[in-house]
Amino acid sequence: MSMGLVLLVVLGAAGFFFARQLGFLGLIQTLGNPSRSRFRRSEPDGKTVFDVTPARPSRAALAAIAVGVIMLVNVSTLEIIAAFGLIPLAMGLLAFPIGARYRQPATMTISDGAVRSGNKSWPIGDIADINVRRGSRINADEPAQVVHRTPDGGLIYGSKSTSAMFSRVLNRRMIERSYLVRLRTRRESGEVVLSGGLTEDCARALAADLGKVIEVEREKLTTITVTG
Repeated sequence: MSMGLVLLVVLGAAGFFFARQLGFLGLIQTLGNPSRSRFRRSEPDGKTVFDVTPARPSRAALAAIAVGVIMLVNVSTLEIIAAFGLIPLAMGLLAFPIGARYRQPATMTISDGAVRSGNKSWPIGDIADINVRRGSRINADEPAQVVHRTPDGGLIYGSKSTSAMFSRVLNRRMIERSYLVRLRTRRESGEVVLSGGLTEDCARALAADLGKVIEVEREKLTTITVTG
């Protein structure tokens, strides 16, 4: 095996590992999902199970990346204009990873006095809160209009960058599909992500339903303790 092939295998394995850690594999796997997240509740064998399907990432960001790449690879035809392909490429690459880490299907099971998700479990008595959080701290809100007053008392409205405006739109589209449902225990202030890649309405409905089932389970445990 040549050194070049060995290097290619090592780089490929490293790329796969980091892509998995950062959630890019989840992004690819959810491209065929609906634009709005959803969950289904079932109660098999006395358990309460929530199966969550995250929203797909915004295809607008993917389209921006594609436009940028097409412009750059056609440099011989577009000449200097091809350099402008860096703008949509950068905007798409910045927006596409938003919420990537937790954009994957999730299953939560409540039974036998505990909440289970993946390979983790939390006793009902230790659960303090179920919260909804936005999946990114990026500020995608439109800035206030800048107004300058001229010496004669007139008003001049400052212009806005078109590229910055489109970047905020792309970011906003991704943020709207990147809400998280998180669990906090009584033992610590940190929170654990139960599900991500959600639209806000779905995240709030899921958190509310989880909270209600947890309260019912907690009351059952209290009754058993008292009667026992």
